Amino acid sequence: MRLKELADFNNIVIQGHDNPDADAVASCYGLYMYFLSLGKKVRMIYGGRNEIRKSNLVLMLDKLNIPFEYTKELDEIPELLLTVDCQYGERNVQKFDGKTVAIIDHHIAIPRSMIKRASDEETDDNDELELVEIRDNYGACATVVWDMLKAEGFEAKEHEELATALYYGLFMDTGKLQEVRHPKDKDMRDELEFCLNRNILTLLENSNISQEELKIAGDAMSKVDFLKGKAFAIAEAEKCDPNILGIISDALIEVDSIGSCIALCALDDGVKLSLRSCEKETRADELARFVTEGIGSGGGHMRKAGGFIVNDLLTEEFHRLIGDKCEDMAFAAHAVLTLRIDDYFKNQEYIYAGTDAVPDLTGEKVYKKKCLPIGYVKATDMYPEGTAVTVRMLEGDLPFVVKSDTYFIIGIEGEVYKNDEEYFLSHNTPTDEPYIFKGEYAPTVHTAVKAETFGDEEHTKKSLMDYAKTCIPKQGSYVCARQINKRTKVFVSWSDNYMLGVPGDYLAARKENPKDVYIINKDIMAKSYELVEN
Repeated sequence: MRLKELADFNNIVIQGHDNPDADAVASCYGLYMYFLSLGKKVRMIYGGRNEIRKSNLVLMLDKLNIPFEYTKELDEIPELLLTVDCQYGERNVQKFDGKTVAIIDHHIAIPRSMIKRASDEETDDNDELELVEIRDNYGACATVVWDMLKAEGFEAKEHEELATALYYGLFMDTGKLQEVRHPKDKDMRDELEFCLNRNILTLLENSNISQEELKIAGDAMSKVDFLKGKAFAIAEAEKCDPNILGIISDALIEVDSIGSCIALCALDDGVKLSLRSCEKETRADELARFVTEGIGSGGGHMRKAGGFIVNDLLTEEFHRLIGDKCEDMAFAAHAVLTLRIDDYFKNQEYIYAGTDAVPDLTGEKVYKKKCLPIGYVKATDMYPEGTAVTVRMLEGDLPFVVKSDTYFIIGIEGEVYKNDEEYFLSHNTPTDEPYIFKGEYAPTVHTAVKAETFGDEEHTKKSLMDYAKTCIPKQGSYVCARQINKRTKVFVSWSDNYMLGVPGDYLAARKENPKDVYIINKDIMAKSYELVEN
């Protein structure tokens, strides 16, 4: 959905969820500013039992002049009711009428039939919602709104109060930026941090915890559940601001017997998670995606991540696993997470490439790489030799230093990796044809340089697509490979991260170097390789 699709409506109400947080406030504010610039009659509201009382949110509304109204009813039915950072019909969204209803959110999409059961109200007029934009792999709804605004040429960076609000929304919804998930989250963070009101942001950042919340954190840490036989812990907090969970998980991971952990609390609309890991065998972002699969969403960094579990999906999963019903969402989440964590550690294999313990693949099936066009960029065409850069792609950020013979390679799924010149030319035929990218997120390269006009660091960003040309893999590139039937982590020599394979993916090695094993995603395998007939 594009915001311009909503531009025909003149009377617009933007609604955040009940008990709004900083992300909901910021997201609604971004849309309010956009529609106001178009000359629309627009309001931003929230309902529920209580008005905003939390100190940081009261300050946010006051210092950034945000007209967020608390109301129990509307005096007229708007042409457009736009629910933001939530979905129409959910328990934590007071029902207001709208002639047309639209949704912008970053939580997992809820089937309309399930929302109807959850709300216990008929929603016949809105069962089939077409004006919907849900990006559940984003860390904050503020990022979704920022990206949608940019698509219409409305730049948040040109409005200091809006830039500050959106940045703070992301800051709070990702555990002080420690649980950022999507490259778009990082792009917004990098763009807005130099055009916001730093004094107001500092004030907001230091008004987050009350004495009561400090006690909640202490109580949660005093009742930690240590999983038997594993260096893992789960802490369950009372209902609180999700920011408190980051404090709890940060403290837990410093315990010498804990290698990874989860802090959780049940909110009105679902269960919020904060995850940490200090083990090389467990990435926090990967663990977050595993424990929330099918019931929510999760992601973040290698060491710090976050997640969210939807109440109704959790209820169904608890019944499937336990065979009973549960009204206590925190208890249900604790039980489901415990079972999933047990499965996670029991049913996975570790492989260390280059060692004698690597599985022998020489007797497996042989596949030949297809001659499909891929992209390439010589790194020195973008930056001088010796420049420290970070390649940002959907899979994460890849930092390294540019060398004279460094090449960026762009795979068919938008994944980026690097080759030296000798390997690149021996395996590919470069052309001068521009490379056309068709993926979700076009990879970018970032560096930090000292600006001459001021002493701060200024981020610079270049798109690989502005430099990318097409190359064709040469004939004769063969791999030995077999499909895996359990989660497999391969620790490769050229990265600090492991490559993760799930059942159906392939464990592979180049025919000329059988100990250099790695993972090939099953979709990439189907597109890029063909079986060699014996």
